[in-house]
Amino acid sequence: MKKTIVFCGVFLVLMSGCTAKEEASSKTNKTTKETSTSSVLAESTTKETETSTSTKKSETKKAATTESSPKKETKKTEVNGHLFTPNPEDDDEEVSYQSSGDGNISAFVPDYSQYNKEQVISMLGEPSQIITDSATIRDRLEDSEWQLIKAQYDLGKLSEEQAKAFMFATKDLSLAASMSMKLELLVYEDQGKPNVYLSEDSVKFITPMTDYIDFNGKIETI
Repeated sequence: MKKTIVFCGVFLVLMSGCTAKEEASSKTNKTTKETSTSSVLAESTTKETETSTSTKKSETKKAATTESSPKKETKKTEVNGHLFTPNPEDDDEEVSYQSSGDGNISAFVPDYSQYNKEQVISMLGEPSQIITDSATIRDRLEDSEWQLIKAQYDLGKLSEEQAKAFMFATKDLSLAASMSMKLELLVYEDQGKPNVYLSEDSVKFITPMTDYIDFNGKIETI
């Protein structure tokens, strides 16, 4: 699992130009970060809210496995006979985030770095578009990707905690791209498939469409 650390102090600066709306009185004890992100997810009951998050990139673990974990019994939709499986497969960490006492948030998301561009195309087919412009990719990470994550949440395929964790990951990747990381985006969303972000021919993020990816804590669907 990749671990993302969210620093609330930087987040408050990024939030200065955005609107935020609290969902319910039960969430008043959450940090500014959690409340803002919760408002984004509650699209079905509140007006859509734009939020910004700040993260710092942390270490990504690497292994070489592409087999699905046999212990999972979740019904899966096959994509050319395969699902994207986290690396390593024996990592039992569930997709989640945790708030520490000092106001920081740690987010844990799947690591799919064992896949390269050729493998992605063999599984998903040819992308509709390939984007390499950093500014365009950053915009998509913090806009269209969030909408896709929200859609999965609204369908009941991601828990609120999982959706927030994936949102933190997109912001983390956006910040890395704004500094020095060169990204390549394979666009599949208009085909009903997940977008894939790569750097140096290694997958950095996959849109969490659960019919195409596997991870620990995945919600079972009929």
